[in-house]
Amino acid sequence: MDLAVKNRQPNYYKQVTNIFLHNSLSHAYLVETNNNDKNVVRDYILFLVKKIYEGTYDEKVTLPLEKILYLVEKNEYPDYVEIEPVNNQIKKEQLLNIKELFANKSVYGTKQVYVVYSTSKMNASAANTILKFLEEPNEDIIAILVTNNQYNVLDTIRSRCQIISLQFESNLQVAFSEDMLAFFDDIAKRKENDLLLNFNIYIKEIFKDKERTVESVKKALLYYTNLLNISSNSKLKKENSLEELVSIIAVFEESLNKLNYNVNMKLWIDQLLLSLMEV
Repeated sequence: MDLAVKNRQPNYYKQVTNIFLHNSLSHAYLVETNNNDKNVVRDYILFLVKKIYEGTYDEKVTLPLEKILYLVEKNEYPDYVEIEPVNNQIKKEQLLNIKELFANKSVYGTKQVYVVYSTSKMNASAANTILKFLEEPNEDIIAILVTNNQYNVLDTIRSRCQIISLQFESNLQVAFSEDMLAFFDDIAKRKENDLLLNFNIYIKEIFKDKERTVESVKKALLYYTNLLNISSNSKLKKENSLEELVSIIAVFEESLNKLNYNVNMKLWIDQLLLSLMEV
């Protein structure tokens, strides 16, 4: 697995391996997934988790390392917990359950690790709970928070985590059609021109059916995530401020989530365009 991660995600591989090379294990990590597929993301999260157990394994541990790694991969190790949204939301009770599970020291003498997928979907109570955990860290408990975009996570939470970012699996070599590029140009000019005037063009070319729509939204997310990364490294781009890019990404993410349900496509497009114009 090491070689695969090194080849496909060289920056991520370097960040993870440097943790143990420089003996700088943190109590909390925020992994930014950048629109990678859920199954792909879990592979990379498991890579980080396994490195944590490998890097902290010593003579005090009473279970063979190979057995620990096997159980972690199967999500059956008692000192490893994964949390997923329930009804599209991470709730306070899920996090309190972690506290209860990890109230005592590890039976096997290892670190206790928990992963919270889709961290941005925490409700207010859950966010306050996780913040308290991070403010009062336990050296034997490690949090891994997973989110598509780090800027969708509260600053107070983000500032207490070491941030690690995945690169999109295509290595960012995605071909954008002329229709998509024209759409992006329209969005850039949304303050001057009403996006709804091109509704018929969008529904015919970009959003003509649900499958094409999902593909288009994912490409839009990739496009604006790339712009956000560029803007973060070079102050601001001329077309959009950092805050605008974060808001545009949030609009597309919310719209993509709605496609998981049986929606009226014309109303969906109408709402998407209106939301973009409000950014």
